[in-house]
Amino acid sequence: MAVDIKQSHRRLFEEAWGKGNLEVFDELCDAGYRSHDPVNGDADLAKSKETCRAYRDAFPDLKPTLLASFTEGDSVTTHWRMTGTHRAALLGIAPTGARCTVEGITIARFRSGKVAEEWTQWDALGLMRQLGVSPTAQPGAEARGPEARPHA
Repeated sequence: MAVDIKQSHRRLFEEAWGKGNLEVFDELCDAGYRSHDPVNGDADLAKSKETCRAYRDAFPDLKPTLLASFTEGDSVTTHWRMTGTHRAALLGIAPTGARCTVEGITIARFRSGKVAEEWTQWDALGLMRQLGVSPTAQPGAEARGPEARPHA
């Protein structure tokens, strides 16, 4: 029976990230699974499960919403949004109680019906801003060119 790779990727988001069912990683991912993430770096299956657990611990009400999903051959591209309330430490940041929303895109490559590799890009700077640990841009900063910056 052929595997619906789009549905498998959806289950990974909904069950692992949304419900904290980390065993779904073992069911849906290849034993040689690799993940690539700009914040968490490259990870194998065990480290990916730990990363998911850390985010779920920090945001116990974490809710993923899949905004769009596209398949091409053996790959699925998923545009997602996560919302949650920061209740425990994450990446050395003490709990803030902030309600946060981030979006990202994950490309998953499947092999023999299982997720073999994922590449994720997400708004980590936006999350840091919502947690109050990164400066926000000054109004109009994007419109000013180098000539508007002070000289050293």
